[in-house]
Amino acid sequence: MIKCFNNHFDQICKNLTSKKMTFVLGLSGGMDSMALLYLLKNFVKNNKNFEIQIFPIIIDHNLRLESNKEAHEVKKISKKLGFETNIKKIYDKIPSGNIQNWARKKRRDLLCEIANKLSANLILAHHFDDQAETLFMRLTKKSGLEGLQGMQSISVWNGISIIRPLLIFKKEELKSYVVNKNIIFFEDISNTMLKFERVKTRYLLDRIRVKWPFISEDLNKFSNINNKLIKKVNFFFNDWVKHNILIDKTGSARVNYENLKIIFEKSNVFTISIVGKIIQTIGGNEFPPKRIKTYNLIYSMIFKNLKNKTLGNVKIFLKNNYLFFIREHRNLSANMEIIKGKHYLFDGRFLIVSNESGNLILSFGSDLNIINNKSPFFKYKDIINKTIPYLQTLEGTNIKPYLNIIDANSDINKKLDNKPFSLYLINRVLV
Repeated sequence: MIKCFNNHFDQICKNLTSKKMTFVLGLSGGMDSMALLYLLKNFVKNNKNFEIQIFPIIIDHNLRLESNKEAHEVKKISKKLGFETNIKKIYDKIPSGNIQNWARKKRRDLLCEIANKLSANLILAHHFDDQAETLFMRLTKKSGLEGLQGMQSISVWNGISIIRPLLIFKKEELKSYVVNKNIIFFEDISNTMLKFERVKTRYLLDRIRVKWPFISEDLNKFSNINNKLIKKVNFFFNDWVKHNILIDKTGSARVNYENLKIIFEKSNVFTISIVGKIIQTIGGNEFPPKRIKTYNLIYSMIFKNLKNKTLGNVKIFLKNNYLFFIREHRNLSANMEIIKGKHYLFDGRFLIVSNESGNLILSFGSDLNIINNKSPFFKYKDIINKTIPYLQTLEGTNIKPYLNIIDANSDINKKLDNKPFSLYLINRVLV
């Protein structure tokens, strides 16, 4: 297994853009992440041609009494292997329902925040069986083709490269490696509780395997075929997007209304996907709106002649044969301290890079004034200005942002401009 991992991770490193590679490792202390920790240690030791830094981060959700003790035990093991390791505690109020999903989001957001600040890639320990479980859950929820792509060995999320080097390994292989190497790990009792969706899915898959022993393999094969299909379909649809949709660096969008009507009548599936991605981009949402909500919005504006709607923190206006998508002013928070040279995510829409330290401030007047009168979005400038922050430096100077756009699948480190204060809109529309 070690040789196979080394070859696989070597190829991953070669596919990354920078020769000097910094990684944040999500280290839970469970069997999978501890196996990955030791495999990475072996790789670093035997691959001096790569300049690699790995920073394991242990997230303590404060969900179990023993979690604090376990976190410190894992930290000791990791530090003994030579890694600079930190524990990050979550002190937020624990919700009454869907605790695992809450914990997952908090963990991911915190890891991404740290990766952003270190300009690092993020490594996670998802494996072959996790992939099958994810695909099975999405199938039961009737996800579209894009949702059934599954996880990738290398993907980009909000400008961060997320690496999953264990996707080619089954859980049994990881278990065998951990047992043979006498690696200490900690079991989370919640992983046996059927009230949680993923645990229930794991239980169902085990029962299905009695009559369908290769269901995990078949689900992974389906994902691979689906990925190839989507790439071919997107090749044609991207051309339509480029000719009919304008994504503006201010975090707004405009769509040709008549052409959207035509494509909706030919393929409402494609139209729902595109409009959903626009709302996701402009609203700064983690996911597009539910498909039925997006369908109802499009239908009401095409067949009921409604001139404006609101969905996912986005106002949609019909004006002069165009649909305009503008971020609402509500649910915005600019309470962020900015340290120069670090990366931040604002409102789920913009990546922030600054050569100055200070604090974000929202504009409540026309003082930001970043939209000129030739812009197709000028008529909405008062709304847009209130949704874009500027930087108040430690000396009290206010700096307007330099605005740019970055594709959601791009590595931000290749796209940066050397400006005092920059906002990069994360464009999720091109597929």
